[in-house]
Amino acid sequence: MAYLTYFDLVESLIAASFGGPQDAEQRDIRSAIHRAYNELTTIRDWGYYSVHGRIVTSPAYTTGTIGIASGAVTLSGGSFATAGVTASNARYWTIRTGDRSYPLASYSSATAVTLDSQFSGIDVTAGASYTLFRTVYPLPDDFRNMDEPSDEFNWWSGLYVTPDEAMKIERVSNSSGEPYHWTLIKDPAGSGWAIKLVGWPTSKETIDFTYRRTARPIRYSGHETALRQGTISRTGDAVTGSGTAFSEAWAGSVLRVASGSQAPGPIESLYPYISESLITAVGSATALTTASSGTIASSRGYLITDPIDIAPHMYSAMESYCDYWLARIRNQSPDKAFQMAQRDLRLAFEQDQLAPLSGRSNRVYHDGGWRSPLLPDQG
Repeated sequence: MAYLTYFDLVESLIAASFGGPQDAEQRDIRSAIHRAYNELTTIRDWGYYSVHGRIVTSPAYTTGTIGIASGAVTLSGGSFATAGVTASNARYWTIRTGDRSYPLASYSSATAVTLDSQFSGIDVTAGASYTLFRTVYPLPDDFRNMDEPSDEFNWWSGLYVTPDEAMKIERVSNSSGEPYHWTLIKDPAGSGWAIKLVGWPTSKETIDFTYRRTARPIRYSGHETALRQGTISRTGDAVTGSGTAFSEAWAGSVLRVASGSQAPGPIESLYPYISESLITAVGSATALTTASSGTIASSRGYLITDPIDIAPHMYSAMESYCDYWLARIRNQSPDKAFQMAQRDLRLAFEQDQLAPLSGRSNRVYHDGGWRSPLLPDQG
C-alpha cells in the first residue's frame, strides 16, 4: 500500500487553495499539517498505536551495612554496582533503613552514593542494616498512555494508585514482593514517563504491558533542496547518490523514485513517482539502504519525505483536518471544513477495529480465578 506522506499533504493543500509552486514554502500550510497531525493522532486511543512494552525488575539488595552523613551514603561489606546501581539509573533507586526511605540522587562508586537533597536531612550511624531497591522504571520514549500491566504468572493482582497514594503507601506500609500497586510519574532521570511499583521486587522478573505510542514526528516535506538534489541509482537495497547530500536524520523517511532525472510528484500528478520505500539507514552523503530491494538505473530523480504515521482508514480524516486547520489559520470561515473533518473522523472511528467481536463471550477469565467484564469502547 502506498504511503501517505508530508509531501502529499503539502501538495494537496496547495491544490485545494489554488496556490502555485511557491506555496510549498508557506508556513501556514505546514502549520496546518502539523496541527492536524497532532490533533488526529491524539484524539482517540487508535488501535494502530497499541504496542507491547516490558520492564525487567531488579531484586532488592541487603548485603552489608550503611552509614549516612550529610546526604552521603557509605556502604561496608557490599557493592552498589553489584545491586545494579549505575550513574545513569541511580535516581530510580531507594534506600530504606528503619522506617525511612531515602531516594538516591547520584552514584559515586561501588560503595558510595548520594541522596536526593530534600530527603537527606537525617544522618544514620554507620553499621545500620538497610534495603536497597528499585521501583521506578522508565517507559519508552514514544509512550502516551497504558493499560494495566501483567506479571509472569497472573494477569495482575495489584491496583493503579495515584502518585500521592503511592507516596503514602510507600511511606507507612511499604513491603517487599507481589502484589505491586503501581502508578505513573515523570521520569526522574529524563523528560519522559516512568512506571513506579509500590512494593519492591524480591527477584528478577518481567512485567509486560500494552501502551499507546505517540505518532512518529514529521519534519521533512520533500520540498527542501537537500531532499531532492542530485540523482540516484540502486542495486538491491543499496542506493547510491550522485551530487546528493543524504543525512542520517532521514532514516525512517520515505524515498520516492522518478522515471527520469526530475524529482517526482504525487501519484496523481503528471510526473508521479514509480516506486517508494522506507529508508532503513544512511551511511554517507551518497549512500543509504532501503527496506525493499530492486534495480534503479543511474541518473534517476528522487525525493525524500516523512511518512504520516497513521492507519489507512485515517487518511481521509487527516486530509480533511488539514483543510480545516488551513481555513482556520487563514481565517477563511472554517465551519464547512470542520463539518467535513467531523464526518471523516466519524468514519475513521467506525473502521478502527481489526478483530470481529461477533459471537465472543462478554466475560474474560484467567487462571487466577477471577473474572472481569469487557468494558465498552470509549470512543
